[in-house]
Amino acid sequence: MKRSKQNGSITRHHGWWVLRYRELVGEGGVVKTLLKSRRLAPVDAQHKTKASVRRIADEVLEPLQGRKVSPLFVTTLGDFVERLYLPFAEQQKRPSTYRAYAQMWNAYLKDQCGPAWLREVETHDVQKWLEAIAKTPRKRNNLEYTLSKNTMAHIKHLLGGVFRYAARQGYFNQTNPVQLAEIPAFAPKEKEGGAYGLEEIDLMLRVLPEPAATIVATAAYTGLRLGELQGLSWEDYTPPLDENQVGTIEVKRSVWRGKVGEPKTEKSRAPVPVIPQLAFRLECFRGSRLVSPDHGPIFANSAGNPLDLNSLYYRSMRQELKKTGVKWLGWHGFRRGLASNLNRLGIDDSVIQAVLRHSDVSLTQRCYIKTSSPDAVAAMHKLSVRVAELCNPTALGLPAHPMDVQ
Repeated sequence: MKRSKQNGSITRHHGWWVLRYRELVGEGGVVKTLLKSRRLAPVDAQHKTKASVRRIADEVLEPLQGRKVSPLFVTTLGDFVERLYLPFAEQQKRPSTYRAYAQMWNAYLKDQCGPAWLREVETHDVQKWLEAIAKTPRKRNNLEYTLSKNTMAHIKHLLGGVFRYAARQGYFNQTNPVQLAEIPAFAPKEKEGGAYGLEEIDLMLRVLPEPAATIVATAAYTGLRLGELQGLSWEDYTPPLDENQVGTIEVKRSVWRGKVGEPKTEKSRAPVPVIPQLAFRLECFRGSRLVSPDHGPIFANSAGNPLDLNSLYYRSMRQELKKTGVKWLGWHGFRRGLASNLNRLGIDDSVIQAVLRHSDVSLTQRCYIKTSSPDAVAAMHKLSVRVAELCNPTALGLPAHPMDVQ
């Protein structure tokens, strides 16, 4: 049935001309009639009467005339995210990604922007949300902090994805309002993750019990991600034929909180070389297994399922590492460590990218290669030697030191 034209009601309120009107909207997938209001213009010399803002009111009402948009597609951002976007993410994204999205929405975005009408969101709205979220003080372990630029970038990325999905589903037909919004400059930089040096890895391998020692060796010498380590099976491992060759690990799955999924990217499926020292450890470890040493998870719990490595750290590793003074940097510290250790050995960045199976070498350079202080000192020493070679003051007939000039 054709809907009659709506004129709305224009009133003055606190120095503003305000349009009040009714709109059919979707809430929870059900069509409802909602009384809405919109500020049109301040009451001033240019807008003295209702007639002076009639054109502005008609522009607001124009999309409603003739029901150009189905009421079910006019909904709040919160309703859209919880009813449509998060279920989509749960189906299409990795379990860890979905969990991160749900946590960010509930912790940072829901109260801030959930009530906003999806079709009315503009860039300035997104900018205000980001600034408000970045300014909000939070507490962790009784210490106050604000969100870092890195976390804010993840929040912005999530919002951008929400509007892209809304556009694909017909809920939003404008330019993505997140695109031009910026991460607040006052948000602090995130502390860079650490990387394990070869000396620290060697110390860990000397003091840790099994299976922790072999798992640490595998993490340190392959650079596998946590989920990939937990997803390793004996069928994925090909030992070297002799001591002059390397074995390979095929990355076929990732395990997160007991859920088996695909590797992070297609590039992640590339074979991972296994150096002889790690191959020897894996063969010794295989020989010590009492049940199914040839198939199933390489690192399994008592039930034969993939071992939870975070639980292993708290149960078998934390106290031993404390005794040695080695700071725990998380399992990803071994992945960053491999990149940094290869870099210290003079390996080209593009080769390190291939070892870590990154899609972009800039990611390897920006986030994984960590130059330690000794490396920096050694580099500056080399620079000093070279400068001395090129600028020998004696050879140029100059005093050996500026202080020698009288």
